[in-house]
Amino acid sequence: MSTEDIDNYAGTPVSTGPAATDAAADFFSKQWKVVAGVVGAVVVVVAGYFYMDNQNNELNIEGLTQLSRVRLAYDVGQFDMALSGKGIPPMDGEPVKGLTAISDDYAGTPAGEMAALMAGNAYVNLGKPADAAAQFELASKSDAQIIQIGAMKGLAATLELQKKFADAAAKYEEAATLADNTGLEEDCYLSAAAAYEEAKNTAKATELYQLIVKNFELSAVAASAKSGLARLGTAID
Repeated sequence: MSTEDIDNYAGTPVSTGPAATDAAADFFSKQWKVVAGVVGAVVVVVAGYFYMDNQNNELNIEGLTQLSRVRLAYDVGQFDMALSGKGIPPMDGEPVKGLTAISDDYAGTPAGEMAALMAGNAYVNLGKPADAAAQFELASKSDAQIIQIGAMKGLAATLELQKKFADAAAKYEEAATLADNTGLEEDCYLSAAAAYEEAKNTAKATELYQLIVKNFELSAVAASAKSGLARLGTAID
């Protein structure tokens, strides 16, 4: 994080008052993007994840506020800082909690589950699959389907980091099944196909690329699937 970023961050502290907690909840429920994979890889847009009946839960709101304080560090790729909170200026006179602390302290709340998912992604980006997997396992216990999908994709990404491409592909397929009819399944299938391609399982990779082209022709990933088929020397119907 640059000095300018820190200055901007410090200049707009997040309080624990009602307006701030409402703003934090609104941000995370409507705009947050969960990245489950290596840098620049899988992006899942989380829309409407935080349940309405949890919006007024004091512990959850507190966790959301803590998440808002590490958001900038996470957004700009300062993953060590986001994980630990170290280096982020204190807010309201209190040290900022990092993602791992939020994941622990607010376990069982939507805020804690989101923190675990973000922490898992941060660890993936830092090349630490074991630490990432531990956080994704925590996130996978969520009752929210969108978080379960992100966690499963994250676990697949940890397997990719370890070059266990066949296992990663199977996990991505599992995520695709869980994501059925959510609008997220085509991205899961694309990740699975690419992992099968890395595993040299050409038949399975071709099958999934063709499935994407056939069933998700108008999706953003269809072009990538067609490129995959071209790489594998398969004609596109």
